[in-house]
Amino acid sequence: MRMLRVAANVAVWAVQILAAAAFVVIGFAKFADPAWARHFARWGYPDGFYMVIGALELAGGLVLIVPSLASYAATLLGTIMIGAAATHALHHETSRLSAPLVWLAVMLLLAVARRSRAWRPRGRSLALPARQV
Repeated sequence: MRMLRVAANVAVWAVQILAAAAFVVIGFAKFADPAWARHFARWGYPDGFYMVIGALELAGGLVLIVPSLASYAATLLGTIMIGAAATHALHHETSRLSAPLVWLAVMLLLAVARRSRAWRPRGRSLALPARQV
């Protein structure tokens, strides 16, 4: 049983590191390749929106490595992938639809796998006397 848990942890880390590297590359490509500006304009997005998405993908990829923040980064990146899939579907680009859906599945897997280690702020307890409650 312990070996299975170790193997699962290694697999999640491998997927997490590969996905982080991929999103850093994908996010950086939004800045380096001028074709992204044309794509986003063709899809009807405002000027510079590709840079916002690129920055979010780059940041999400970097934060995906931090175990306590990985579930939040995966949620952010998954949300971006929902938008990407919807964009491709609305513009009848079915050949480009599979990549964001696969990444969405990977992000969902990572968000669920890392949710138990997610950072949660410590709430300040207000010690109120019983008569004030």
